Amino acid sequence: MPDHPPPLLEAVIPGRRLHDRGKIRDVFAAGEDILVVTTDRVYLFDRVYPAGLPGKGRVLTALTLKTFAAVRDLVPNYVLTSRVEDYPPPFNYLPELLAGRSYLTRKVEPVRLECVARGYLYGQAWEAYRKGGASWLPPLPAGLKQASKLTRPVFTPARKSRFGEDRNLTRGELVELVGESRADEIERITLEIYRRMREVFARGGFILADTKFEFGERDGRLLLINEACTPDCSRIWKEELHRPGRLQDPWDKEILENYLREKGWSPPADPLPLPPPLLAETRRRFADLLPISGAG
Repeated sequence: MPDHPPPLLEAVIPGRRLHDRGKIRDVFAAGEDILVVTTDRVYLFDRVYPAGLPGKGRVLTALTLKTFAAVRDLVPNYVLTSRVEDYPPPFNYLPELLAGRSYLTRKVEPVRLECVARGYLYGQAWEAYRKGGASWLPPLPAGLKQASKLTRPVFTPARKSRFGEDRNLTRGELVELVGESRADEIERITLEIYRRMREVFARGGFILADTKFEFGERDGRLLLINEACTPDCSRIWKEELHRPGRLQDPWDKEILENYLREKGWSPPADPLPLPPPLLAETRRRFADLLPISGAG
């Protein structure tokens, strides 16, 4: 018998209709505010995969709230409270469902960007660097290896897609979308948050290799929203295992993506079942990150 409850794949609030459903999060209207519930759904290769990871939503929520608190002096965020007892009815009567995996937020206008900070050369950036000619990747010195640490982090924004693949943007395309002043602000804040949180992860023995942030606007101000520095939106490695020049051992959702790559799977093929031992190892590695949040 499993020693954990089944994954939460959908949040159901008696008497309340779902306001919105994202890749991982279910959203409910709460008067003038919004209640965000982080489920245990698994999102791989730009689609929701028909499997769940027990406890995942609590890990993502803990790391997000840690990040929001740690960078509050750099940028405000949209969270009002994560204390279930402070939620309006009927949400405050559901601690078993909501505690540790939800927060009450202000309504904001999302900025449809993925604001990526990269401190190491990996993934798409490595492929673009190796092949050359990618207009969205800032100039980098010659002779770098896969997973090399960059002299300074770089900002590589992408146009956010609700479902499907995001599109990398050049600086000119970013300015065209949001204006030069806002583009400068987003780049500066993204890199400041990344530098701050890279140090937080390092104190726990982990490398925050790259990560992405999302912002919203309210009353003309930029707010940090959605999630931040989680294993769903970041590449995370163990410091002691990092070896440039090769693929890295991940403590993020690439654990599952690597398995599917090895099996030759990609959409729109029928999904492959994820082996229980692989899910158990992924769950254990996600839980390894909880001490960073202060929840472990």
